[in-house]
Amino acid sequence: MTSPVPNVEALRRTPPPILKQTPVKAVPFTKRLGFRQALNTRVDAFFAETGLPRRDVPQMYAKAALLFAAYAVVYALILWLGMRAHPLVVWALYALWGVVIAGIGFNVMHDAIHGGFSDRPWVNRLLGFSSELLGVSSFVWRHKHNVWHHTYTNIAGLDEDLETEGAFRMSPHEPWKPRFRWQHWYSPLVYAMTGFSFLLRDLRVFFTGRSSPYHVYPKMNLKERVIFVAGKVIFFGVSLVVPMLVMPWWIALVGWLVMLVVVSLVLASIFQLAHVMEHAAFPEPEGDPLHIANEWAIHEVETTVNFAPHNRFLNFYAGGLNYQIEHHLFPHISHVHYPKIAPLVRAVCEEFGVKYHSYPSWRAALLAHWRTLRALGQHP
Repeated sequence: MTSPVPNVEALRRTPPPILKQTPVKAVPFTKRLGFRQALNTRVDAFFAETGLPRRDVPQMYAKAALLFAAYAVVYALILWLGMRAHPLVVWALYALWGVVIAGIGFNVMHDAIHGGFSDRPWVNRLLGFSSELLGVSSFVWRHKHNVWHHTYTNIAGLDEDLETEGAFRMSPHEPWKPRFRWQHWYSPLVYAMTGFSFLLRDLRVFFTGRSSPYHVYPKMNLKERVIFVAGKVIFFGVSLVVPMLVMPWWIALVGWLVMLVVVSLVLASIFQLAHVMEHAAFPEPEGDPLHIANEWAIHEVETTVNFAPHNRFLNFYAGGLNYQIEHHLFPHISHVHYPKIAPLVRAVCEEFGVKYHSYPSWRAALLAHWRTLRALGQHP
């Protein structure tokens, strides 16, 4: 494992945010060093030798069935106990429901929208619609996450995961503001609003076609707009309206807020530990025309870190997101294989001199993220 030594000066500096001065839709990666080819050859050989399926893994279907069953059971308990139990008991069930909802997002929706759940596209599409049940538009997620985040990881102005509506300074290429001095302290409060920000982003994209001045989405066709509206009706109907019909409205409303806060904190405590970190690079395009002078696969390793690779609970619950390097390199492979291919990826990194960073525990990664926010918040 790599010991976390923060590069504070690199995080504090503020070069001009190139892509926000000159907005572009895409930039190319101009180097071809054979790194990605070596990775693919090694991983292809692994699956050929073991005979394991890349997708349609029985363990994945069992996990999905377990999570959907847990969703239904906890929801039924909320409705049944809503008029019978103390509000604190009901709200505790809402919190548990939030944990299950986040688990579905990690393990089912995430793989499915990447096309990594099944070899059959219709299965991936069907399970990808679980995002609508969780309150997240599959259309928006596909472009925000699959395209911009996975292609342009940690590039300010292209990776939408770095956009926080001015709440944080997530990149050393973002302008500094005095309030960022305290961002490592107020981060839990903002992270608790993640689920609400997803809802607002979805609505902004639906009505305006963009989530920020730099992120313009493809135009939705009629089918996509119908799915969007139906998804929001189902989400608010199931999570808010139906509970209000069977219990006092204020208990249901507080419970709904508790559920969204729990989902938000769980998502943030996994997703944020992969890229906004001490060892992760924050490259900027260069030249005319603008380009990234690197190979895409090397860029992904250098902008990403792993954490808690031996934590059995996270390996089950986080949907392979603690093996974030392997996920970024092979998003179309089922996440249950990431622990098996991680040694192969590390070996290729060593052969090419590419730094592979992994924190030994979730706690170590969480503290490293906190230190990174603190360093990014200091006056340059």
